[in-house]
Amino acid sequence: MNWTEYHCLIGLNLIPELTPRRMAILLERFSSSLAIWNASAKALAALPGFAGVAKKVAASRSEQAVKRELVQAEELGVQIITILDPNYPSLLREIDAPPPILYLKGEKTIDTARTIAVVGTRRSSQYGRTVAERLAEALGYVGLIVVSGLAVGIDAAAHRGALKARANTVAVFGSGFGHPYPASNKKLADQIGESGTLVSEYPLATRPAKWTFPQRNRILSGLSRGVVVVEAPERSGALITARLALEQGREVFAVPGAITSTASVGANRLIKDGAKLVETVEDVLNEFPDLSVVNRVDATEATKSKIALSAVQQRVYDLIGLEAVHIDDIIARGGISLAEASHVLLVLQMENLIQEVEGRRYIRTP
Repeated sequence: MNWTEYHCLIGLNLIPELTPRRMAILLERFSSSLAIWNASAKALAALPGFAGVAKKVAASRSEQAVKRELVQAEELGVQIITILDPNYPSLLREIDAPPPILYLKGEKTIDTARTIAVVGTRRSSQYGRTVAERLAEALGYVGLIVVSGLAVGIDAAAHRGALKARANTVAVFGSGFGHPYPASNKKLADQIGESGTLVSEYPLATRPAKWTFPQRNRILSGLSRGVVVVEAPERSGALITARLALEQGREVFAVPGAITSTASVGANRLIKDGAKLVETVEDVLNEFPDLSVVNRVDATEATKSKIALSAVQQRVYDLIGLEAVHIDDIIARGGISLAEASHVLLVLQMENLIQEVEGRRYIRTP
């Protein structure tokens, strides 16, 4: 194998002791990745933060490990690009300690002029998932790329919304491609890989761990021009992403939630602290005047049902929103009988406009 800068970066990325911060120091102090690969343990130990790991780093450099990684990547259908590659996402280059290696599946080029992250808690409410899916769908309809983390809850809803609009979406893994996580979202990941991009900075064999997700969050924000937090409790990975976005000079948005909901404490606090409140896709687009060149459609109209409703059906439909409404409230507010309400609700469910969630409570279908 003709040993190149490309192979050196892959090999260095395989060494666990070389954290993003240490890799940034190496790339700053040495003229090339080849120079890093050939550096002595003594030269490495002289660098800040390397005294205790220099010997381990020097001993861990393995051409055989690189060859195995390349073979496995080909078997998994994964492409590997480095920070030296012209296809490396331009916005990601600008962050502090950008990943030197990206593993990609699907579309190799990510147009970061059109990327918006939509993130939130795994312990999401039906309201949060519905909002995330609708917002991502609307972003997709106007030609933007939705970035998220593939986690259950808000992230998965955002990816589904983008796919619903037949738009590109980017999922950033918190593990290597050899151990995709979560397993419950494998089908969703496969769909994203067919029309969008799956991304990881981690070597293929890296298993998900508590530290991998906070570290990958800097990529979520780094790939995006702005980050929309849909639901986030007081302690949340989504808030870490929002903080990183601010440090990276990105726009931060938040969707308001009920003040009684623990899932919305973090998002509501972001709004109090100055994040842009988001109710519709226009609230996001207004912060990026240059996106006026995107071939827009009316996203609100694009996501509306085209089904013709009778006056009473429309009245009942208008009473149902993203918060669950009990049939008794629909009867009282709609001025209709139980029999009429039951019939109309059944029709709306058959048209997939609403869903019954629990105890004769109804919400709009995402």
